[in-house]
Amino acid sequence: MHKLPVSIEKELAKYLVTLSNEKIPTVHIDTADDTLETLLHYAKNRIGNGRDRVAVSMLFRRYAFVITAQLFMLSKHRLAWQGDIQDISIIDDPDDKQWLPTFLFRKNDWLNVEEANVEEAFRTILYKFAASLLHPLATKTKTSKLVLWENIWAYTLWMYDGLLKESCIQTSVENDLSILLGDEVWIGIEKRSPFKKYLGEKTVPESVQSYKRVTCCFYYEIDGNDKCAYCPNASC
Repeated sequence: MHKLPVSIEKELAKYLVTLSNEKIPTVHIDTADDTLETLLHYAKNRIGNGRDRVAVSMLFRRYAFVITAQLFMLSKHRLAWQGDIQDISIIDDPDDKQWLPTFLFRKNDWLNVEEANVEEAFRTILYKFAASLLHPLATKTKTSKLVLWENIWAYTLWMYDGLLKESCIQTSVENDLSILLGDEVWIGIEKRSPFKKYLGEKTVPESVQSYKRVTCCFYYEIDGNDKCAYCPNASC
């Protein structure tokens, strides 16, 4: 294991993830039931809406950066974070009206991933850092898991569109996408790849060019908001 150099830390910061604990965390992430309640309460206060499904969806529109950041590190640098979900905290500015918190990784421990272990590294991210929080929150709030997975996919899609433009890693990125769009890496997490459902028959660049969500994220239910630009216009 090793620490990240400053140059890569700056790349990570683009996904609202920091390794520097300069501010007091607002709330810690955990899968314990009392922490889930705390996270929901926090989200409801930040969006000014008391509906469970709206709060959990907006929370995952922010937490999605944690997953996208780790997928980026694996596909761009073949590095896997060695922390646990309990090592993640949210650092928030209450004056930030847009609610774009930073996520603190309290451990700066990273492992080089050999090509033979890439698929397992992807599965670890999807299970350990996504599903372990997504599944209990979806159950607790009676929210479709497809909505929450798509909140992650929405950022992941744009991230991979950018990586595909880097010619030196294009082939490996295409292989990584094949893994994420296939069902095998999702065994024990979901019956099939939700990412494939969202992408459909389009390529990543095609989807970015004319992006529309498959599910509704309930953004329009927050007072003062209309449907987001990517709403599928289905009955919500």
